[in-house]
Amino acid sequence: MFITKIPVIATLFLVAAGQPQNVTVEDFLRKECNEGKQESCVRAERLSSDLIVQKRLENRSVEFWQDVNTQELMLDKKKPDLAAAYPLVMHDYFKMEAAAGDVQTLKEDRLPQCARHYHNHWVNKKMWWPANDDGSPDWPSIYTFIVDHYYGFCLKQP
Repeated sequence: MFITKIPVIATLFLVAAGQPQNVTVEDFLRKECNEGKQESCVRAERLSSDLIVQKRLENRSVEFWQDVNTQELMLDKKKPDLAAAYPLVMHDYFKMEAAAGDVQTLKEDRLPQCARHYHNHWVNKKMWWPANDDGSPDWPSIYTFIVDHYYGFCLKQP
């Protein structure tokens, strides 16, 4: 019995001693950059820029809905009209990014098709959409998902 305890104790000690250190990708790339690896410097800069854009998006996804009457964006008491929300969000997002110095061109001609696809994907196909615990639409999440849909799906269509 004593012999089996030694391997177990040794294993527990090694696991405890070998716990991984928390190192973020940003920390790793900065370390590599400081060691002279130019590709890591470029990737660290891009990551830093992406994190700034992400934080701006997170903040705006909450702020935007404070000025919008979301009741007008409802098809019924529980179901959001995501097709109507889509162009509102994208116009706001592009305006926010332009104010931050990242001027891009919104593909206006694609917005109706993208909005219909987004709405049909969530409401008609999945029969689900981002919602709060009380069943009301989670508008900040919807804002973020719309922007993601535009870049991740809409712009990739012919």
